[in-house]
Amino acid sequence: MVRRHGRSMMGGVMRRGAMMAGLSTMVTTIVAPMVSAQTQPAAAPPGAQAAATARVDLAAAYLRLDKAYLAATTLDDSSRSAINRQFDRSTLSFFAGKFAAAIAVVDSATVALTGAPLEPPPVRPARVVNGRGASMLREGFLKRLAKLDTTGPLAQAMVSARARAQLLVDVPSPERSAEFQSDVAQLSRDLAREVGVLERGRNPYVGQAGDAWHMFRGANGALIPVRIVAPSAAATSSAPVPVLIALHGAGGDENMFADAYGQGITAKLANASNVILVTPLTTEFMRTPEHFDSLMAVLHAEYRVNDGRIYVLGHSMGAGAAAQLAQQRPSIITAVACLSGGSAVTVPKAPPILFVGAALDPIIPAARVKAAAKGTPTGTYQQLEHEGHTLMVANGVKVALPWLFAHRP
Repeated sequence: MVRRHGRSMMGGVMRRGAMMAGLSTMVTTIVAPMVSAQTQPAAAPPGAQAAATARVDLAAAYLRLDKAYLAATTLDDSSRSAINRQFDRSTLSFFAGKFAAAIAVVDSATVALTGAPLEPPPVRPARVVNGRGASMLREGFLKRLAKLDTTGPLAQAMVSARARAQLLVDVPSPERSAEFQSDVAQLSRDLAREVGVLERGRNPYVGQAGDAWHMFRGANGALIPVRIVAPSAAATSSAPVPVLIALHGAGGDENMFADAYGQGITAKLANASNVILVTPLTTEFMRTPEHFDSLMAVLHAEYRVNDGRIYVLGHSMGAGAAAQLAQQRPSIITAVACLSGGSAVTVPKAPPILFVGAALDPIIPAARVKAAAKGTPTGTYQQLEHEGHTLMVANGVKVALPWLFAHRP
């Protein structure tokens, strides 16, 4: 597994008419790489390297601001509003391709919050273990896995093990956070154990506590990345464990709720409540509810799942996907929370749905979120004042998770 500080995954990031849709995608796109300004590819065509570097730098700028904003517990309302407006304005520069301008806006907000200059990014260790490069390790694991059955009861586990082995690359892609944030040494140790268990005909992921990046096969053969953060109760408790499926916004990835959005506050709160956090890649996951069915089958195969406590949380595009899932699978989902997004859910016997709007949101205005809640017979609306589209997520999660977990059969 890819570990971070003793866990299994290393740390891992508008529209009025047509323009609003594009900017909604862009706001979370700046976080898609989920990485500090580190690890560039060895070579790239002229222009492509600059664009990739800008995305990495902008993601790092967001994460710095996210950390400073979360730590600034004494901000007055006026200052909080100003920071949120400043961050949401930076999305316009990004959408226009002015990456440096967007970074400058975000970094100036960070410096204003901390009162200190920006720290240089940490130096990442070489991707070598005992003198062997990551790609050599990868080929060794894949060769062993190629000898095993990929169609039987261990098929999903094999999909995950192969995908995890593929993270062992010498030069990670700056666009794929699961690659460039992986701890090669820890991942190789974990894979050695996992492949060994598979060779003995067992699933190495059954009852696995910790934080790990996986892959599962959904409907029609689709391969969907997913981050799973499971509390120790998932491995030790004889009682079934609740599940929270969290869906990120457009342009983000499966690591958003675990590493960003309030410095991973969702993972921390879920773990404290003994809830398994599951965060798939929303852009693929939302294409059909059958992907949800496949994911639930995987979870049931690997954990004692409490079917009476299946929760769904989403932000922005992910909020729309969460509302859609409530419409499509109302009898399976216990409760839903939509942050800065969502749509009316009108299916009979829909689960309770909390809609949380941000008063300063220029991307999906609070009035639109409130209207979705009003059009939902089981809907409830809450509004966060002095917050905008993206920085609202940390406080939105603090509101949403206790509300979700209070709903039980």
